[in-house]
Amino acid sequence: MRASETKIEFDMGPLMLQIQSANETEEESNHLRLPITFHPSFQSVYAKLQKRINRFPDSFDTSIFHDLLLLYLLTTKKYLDHRNPGHLSRIVLSIHRMHKKLFDATTLQPQRRHFEVRLFPTPLVFPFASKPVLGCLIGFNMLDRNELFDEENVIIALQKHFPDLRLVKDSTYSHTPQYKDLKIFYFEIEKKNGEPFSLEDQKLVKNKLEEKVKYCIQTLAPPVFSRRNEEEVYKNILTLSQQIETLEDPPQAYITFDQQTSKEVIFCVTLVYICPFHRFSLREYFTDCLFVSEFVSVVRHLKGSHPVEAHVFRLHLPRDASLLRSDVSLDFYAARRKVSDLIRGAIGEFRDYNGSIILKQQELLEDFKNNFPEVATHNPELMESFFYGLTPLQKQVILQGDILAALFTYFLENRKEKLPESSPYSFKIHRKGSLAFIAVRGEDSSLIKAISTVLQEPSFKTADYAYNVLDTLDGVFFNCVFLRADTEDAQTCVQALQQSLDRWCHRMNNRQNLRIALDYPVVSLDPRIGGYVVSSNILRLLFEGLTRFNRNGQIENALAESIEVSSNSLQYTFKLRPTLWNDGSPVTAYDFEYAWKKILSPDFKTAFAYLFYPIKNAKEAKEGKVPPEEIGIHVLDDYTLRVDLVCPTHYFLRCTANTLYSPIHRSIDQQYPQWPYQCDKQYPCNGPFQVRINHPNKGYQLIKNPLYLDANQVMLEQVTLTRMNSFEAFQRFQKKEVDWVGNPFGGWDMSHSADKDGRIVSFPNAWVCWCVFNAASPPFHHPKLRQAFAYAIQRSEIIPNPYFPINPAYSVLLPHHQKKSVPLFPEYDPILARRLFHEALEEMGMTLDDFPPLTLIFNQKGIREHAANCLKRQFEECFGIVCQLQPLPWNMLFGKLTKGSFQMGLFHWTTWFDDPIYTLSLFKSAKEEMNLSKWEHAEFYRLIDLCEQEGNPFQRSSYFLKAEEILSREAPVVPLFFQPHQVLVQKDLQIYNPSPYGSSSIARSFFKKNNKEV
Repeated sequence: MRASETKIEFDMGPLMLQIQSANETEEESNHLRLPITFHPSFQSVYAKLQKRINRFPDSFDTSIFHDLLLLYLLTTKKYLDHRNPGHLSRIVLSIHRMHKKLFDATTLQPQRRHFEVRLFPTPLVFPFASKPVLGCLIGFNMLDRNELFDEENVIIALQKHFPDLRLVKDSTYSHTPQYKDLKIFYFEIEKKNGEPFSLEDQKLVKNKLEEKVKYCIQTLAPPVFSRRNEEEVYKNILTLSQQIETLEDPPQAYITFDQQTSKEVIFCVTLVYICPFHRFSLREYFTDCLFVSEFVSVVRHLKGSHPVEAHVFRLHLPRDASLLRSDVSLDFYAARRKVSDLIRGAIGEFRDYNGSIILKQQELLEDFKNNFPEVATHNPELMESFFYGLTPLQKQVILQGDILAALFTYFLENRKEKLPESSPYSFKIHRKGSLAFIAVRGEDSSLIKAISTVLQEPSFKTADYAYNVLDTLDGVFFNCVFLRADTEDAQTCVQALQQSLDRWCHRMNNRQNLRIALDYPVVSLDPRIGGYVVSSNILRLLFEGLTRFNRNGQIENALAESIEVSSNSLQYTFKLRPTLWNDGSPVTAYDFEYAWKKILSPDFKTAFAYLFYPIKNAKEAKEGKVPPEEIGIHVLDDYTLRVDLVCPTHYFLRCTANTLYSPIHRSIDQQYPQWPYQCDKQYPCNGPFQVRINHPNKGYQLIKNPLYLDANQVMLEQVTLTRMNSFEAFQRFQKKEVDWVGNPFGGWDMSHSADKDGRIVSFPNAWVCWCVFNAASPPFHHPKLRQAFAYAIQRSEIIPNPYFPINPAYSVLLPHHQKKSVPLFPEYDPILARRLFHEALEEMGMTLDDFPPLTLIFNQKGIREHAANCLKRQFEECFGIVCQLQPLPWNMLFGKLTKGSFQMGLFHWTTWFDDPIYTLSLFKSAKEEMNLSKWEHAEFYRLIDLCEQEGNPFQRSSYFLKAEEILSREAPVVPLFFQPHQVLVQKDLQIYNPSPYGSSSIARSFFKKNNKEV
């Protein structure tokens, strides 16, 4: 490999960018890697981005490297050669921040258009010179799948104000984010004279870009093929010919707009005139346009046999800036005026037959603009949009100028004022003699529908009024004037409008939209894989299993209409309710069988198969010892499922309430295995909600599932989970942009506090933090060394912390599972710890000098970082060793822990149901992924087996106690502290927590202030 090249590798499990550092060896990863040679600037840009992330961890996340990778994959070598690493890193940083901001805004308000514009001056570099350019980054969300953005239109719009600008050739880069409804474009502009952009230039360009970019988004419509209305053409010819009665009459013309393309504007002209005495080519008299003749024909004769001739032709005008408004839309009247000038230049004076109404319309528009010279100069398209939006259409000709000016004045005043905090809209009436002016403003585009519904009512068809509806970046505006406000029809219209807006306001205020700050990553939206805390809490919104926890934390039937348990408690028969997937197909017992047996397939990758081991032959099938047909899962008919167990399992119905026991739409899973990454009907689910936006790196939007069996019990209409760190989450909570901060979707920060609008919901001892030792590899394969480290831990140093109150833990189980107050795991004893440490070294044939540096991995930031620093100091002071800390993102931490590629690690554990077996059974076998320590013990295995088979609760408890005594003696893990489940919510949000470990029933939550009946 040449020195100028950078070798990059793709890690395919999952796909991640790998740049090998000095302290990481290739042996640390077992994934397949694909090497790719990138442009030599890649390493420098990568280093700059990594430095920025380290410096501002709250503002960026590692997904920025996906943006970097995409830039280098999609651009050419020439593009990269002319842009230095600082320039490229700035592009990537700007794209990353813009993408995040747009996604947040679009998720919270998907029906509104959101824009972002960023500019930065930068040089383009060449072998012997450089030239200054201005980088332009534009982002927006699509409201229609047929929308197209054209950066050339932006340049044309800018050239209306800055004629010396032009687009830098080959500078356009279209960034394609995973969320397909977001569009981000980068391009560069330059001055034709090569001068740099001053700060004033940049400010002016940015202001104009923000004004014009909306109008450069074009909606593509499928072509409509239809024949020209020949009858209309002949009718026009006949009408025009009748206007010519003498030889002195001028030619008559009928001018109509035909079509517009990206390059030209086309008008059709029907010209009727008295034939000249000599023949000539009309084409030769038209310059600065393309003349296309359709046909020429004599239509009649005057007295004296003078023929009257009709000529139908088209004029193709170049689509240049002179024919466009500053928003790049076609200025129809300027284009038509140019056509008239071309005709006049070719044949002299003529009569514009259909131009009289247009002339009157233009006169009213010009008078309108003259009344507001400042607005007409700086924002002419606003005035034109206001004027051309007037309805009925004849009001654009006959409405008195002073009335139009008053209507616009009230609009400008309404535009400057802020909406009241207590209402999503404002409604104002201004009376002036017999006139009544109405000004309505709102921010949500659904306001347009509420107004349009009223405009269709009969009373509006008889009233004398003029109105327009403007959807601008400042909001939605309805401007209306009733010309005879004292009539009954006008009063009825005003009353109907007010009532419709009140109903709309009530709906808006009562919308039950829950906004959650999502700090932790979501592993998967496939319930067979996403068995982790964050994923499970989201999946519980999307799927319904056979049973569920009610608001009181008790098990109740869900999809199971009835459950029959055999006398020996070894057989469960579930009768299913007739329910539907969100695509309308039925949920059957086959969907449960398919999902569960898929998890128990030997080649299906999941860390949670052990939860199914109470089922007969489940463990054997996972290990490949028996075929899936022998698993104790049987479908008796479409709505009957029978499950055979290995032994009586009193907690089995709690297992079926876990999201891992959810059904899977078997036909879709077989045909479209990518469904967990889809949304809408392409993501099959049967729970209270369905997926509208599915973007793992940015967030999710869930909307109510109308086909859910208990849809009438679900008050929330939408749940939005937006990726943000805890610092940003609290800031947005204070602005009332977020309703939920903290567990289980994010960490807790010392800055989190409840003000007048918030409250803290806390459940103590919901988590237990373990220090996990890798018992499968040196040096912690030696039990005496693990014991030494257990005695070296001083919990009293960890407990006082700045985050929240935590309690010391001496058991791997949560407190409500413990029956004994005496500590099982050892207290701090540094003397005994050092003695055991040296004994372990001697037995392993090592000295202190031989002892390698140890690495403690943990989830970065928060209480884990505080605990890790305490442990590092305690181990180094107690043993005189070197202990290194390695903070990792959650997905990387969990990957290392489950694969056994670590020495020590911190891990938070909770339980999914009220039984110690859930936690203790983890340690039965080193083969189980969730047995992070990879430790196993024959006697411990036997005791857990006895626990699983024992029905007597007293005898069962004695087995549990003996098993945990072995666990504490062997110390594959050491419990450190119990941590509360803590969440900051808006004070009017009512949530239910059915379990002592803090699992929330989000689907049954609601906003109390918006639901007076509850």
